[in-house]
Amino acid sequence: MNRRGIRYPAKRILVLDELTLIVAFFATLAIRYRDTFRYWTTFYDGLYINFLIVLCLVQALVFLGFDKRKKSIFEMDPVENLMSVVKSKVILIVLGLLYLYATQRGEQSSRFVVAGVLVLSIIFGFVARMICRKSYLKNHDLSAEYKTLEVTSDEDAAEVIAKYHQGSYNDVLVHVVSEGYDNLLRKLDREGIRTFIGATALDYQVRSGIISDINGYASIPASVRSERFNLFGINYAVSRTEEAVLHVMRHIKELSGEYICFSNVHTSVMAREDASYRDVLNGAAFVFPDGTPIATLEQKKGYVGAERVAGPDFMEHMFRDTQDGRLSHFFYGASQETLDALKENLLKKYPGIDIRGMYSPPFRALSEEEDRADVNLINGSGADIIWIGLGAPKQEKWMNAHKGEIGGVMMGVGAGFDFHAGTIKRAPKWIQKIGLEWLFRLFQDPGRLFKRYFVTNGKFIWYFLTNRK
Repeated sequence: MNRRGIRYPAKRILVLDELTLIVAFFATLAIRYRDTFRYWTTFYDGLYINFLIVLCLVQALVFLGFDKRKKSIFEMDPVENLMSVVKSKVILIVLGLLYLYATQRGEQSSRFVVAGVLVLSIIFGFVARMICRKSYLKNHDLSAEYKTLEVTSDEDAAEVIAKYHQGSYNDVLVHVVSEGYDNLLRKLDREGIRTFIGATALDYQVRSGIISDINGYASIPASVRSERFNLFGINYAVSRTEEAVLHVMRHIKELSGEYICFSNVHTSVMAREDASYRDVLNGAAFVFPDGTPIATLEQKKGYVGAERVAGPDFMEHMFRDTQDGRLSHFFYGASQETLDALKENLLKKYPGIDIRGMYSPPFRALSEEEDRADVNLINGSGADIIWIGLGAPKQEKWMNAHKGEIGGVMMGVGAGFDFHAGTIKRAPKWIQKIGLEWLFRLFQDPGRLFKRYFVTNGKFIWYFLTNRK
């Protein structure tokens, strides 16, 4: 079912917010006065009841002035819902504090109660919204994924319309421009089918993650900017994922023999402590920030449009944008089992992708003869992009040692092979959005990653605060 134009029950959300606020309030009082909570007179002097009444009234005002102006919680993903709850509750508590001090009762109230109400109202409010959202979408048959029919080749209008109805699509996206283009659009319009036209530029189908508003025009960058962000002596590129992908696609010949790195907090600390590894990273054509803290520092430095460019995300965008066969791929690294699963998944998800070869080298040092044979195998494939999945720092050192020898651009993506093969599950999108993918991976493999995340992350913070090299 198409969700556009639906009027969601806003009053229900207001009632939920009020109820969760009341529950959070009394739960906080029960924690603060746990020994005497059952004796009402021990803590009731009118202060907290008055405070609760004021909070409930302010909650209604915040909802009308803040929450109701935003898109409905039923259209938000979990991250957007959480951020909305946090913002509204912070506004609520700030206004509540102003009331306490305006009435000269701020010192009489418990700081624990105020802080507790904030924390618990966020938790209870978010959980209640998620339960309500899931239940409503399920009961009204809205939980199904929004579906768009993409037309990427010349097709008869009748066939497109038949596919649209048979597949229960919500709208149509037309990429191809041909002689029958206008006729197709007119027939879709007569059928009342909502139709969109894909934008193209530089022989590239424009994706949403690359568009910038420049002087009122929807624009795309012609290339990755030349400025670099220096952290611990590493020269990080400033880019967005789709922007980086387009740059590589447009400069594939110039990048032949070069390599690209995706450096996270772990490898940045390694480079901070090892000058030779730092030189290896800086020898790359680009070092993209594969870590939220690094991308955040770029943004704070004033780089507009700076984002985390994670290796697995870069792979996904590149596979999607080259599934027409315009560029070819070779995969070097990981186990044979992973490579087999990777090939199966890629061919299924990106039909038309040009995979020239895959090879799993031995998990040991190679002899000169073995290394030369691997180079010949890769070059013999004629692949444009060579994905290297040997893990850091081995893959970066391997690419640096073979700079100028490989007839394509090398990409060190480590665990990206496993993510796209499905041998390691990647964190959900909403966890990635809030920068907690590392925590998700920690729960997957605590034995190996505990030291890496807690020790290395601690070092990262220490080095940044004490010596910003």
